[in-house]
Amino acid sequence: VVGAGFANQTEVKAEVDHPSTTAARNDVLSGLSVPGSLWQRQREEIDKLKSEKEELKAGLEELKAGLQEKERDLEELRDAELKRLNEERHEEAEQKEKEAERKALEDKLADKQEHLNGALRYINEKEAERKEKEAEQKKLKEEKQISDASRQGLRRDLDASREAKKQVEKDLANLTAELDKVKEEKQISDASRQGLRRDLDASREAKKQVEKDLANLTA
Repeated sequence: VVGAGFANQTEVKAEVDHPSTTAARNDVLSGLSVPGSLWQRQREEIDKLKSEKEELKAGLEELKAGLQEKERDLEELRDAELKRLNEERHEEAEQKEKEAERKALEDKLADKQEHLNGALRYINEKEAERKEKEAEQKKLKEEKQISDASRQGLRRDLDASREAKKQVEKDLANLTAELDKVKEEKQISDASRQGLRRDLDASREAKKQVEKDLANLTA
């Protein structure tokens, strides 16, 4: 519309302001006759003006088309810029959301890591306690084995002592029996020697008496 108005104003201005057109118009209005040569010149001027008008109109249309193209380009650029800004805002919002999600995940991971570290510490403590108890049990078992071995050794020593005592008692009983037998034999031997001594003494006395009697008889 602006271009059309501008074209109309240009046409009117071109036709009104040109001297030849004004003179021809005045001649027509005054009823005077116009010479052919003048009319021809005026006609040529008019055709020239029309040609210039068409050129100007074409140029104006070209400018208008260029302007519309520029406006379209500008609109496209504006739309592209708005789209870019919207995309940037969207990307920024997504980035912020992703950053928030990442931070939440990192916090969650840190919390889980802390729980895991606590669980590992608990497991390590329990494992240390278990190993300590195993060491204590092993030590107690070794001490029990030593104690059992010691008791077994003491039992063997006690059994050996009892057997030795029995053997000693048996040997003592045998020795006592032998001693009693020896004593008995000694008593018998002593009694026999005493009997033999008495018999010998009696024989000696009898011999003396016989010798005495024989001497008496001989005398």
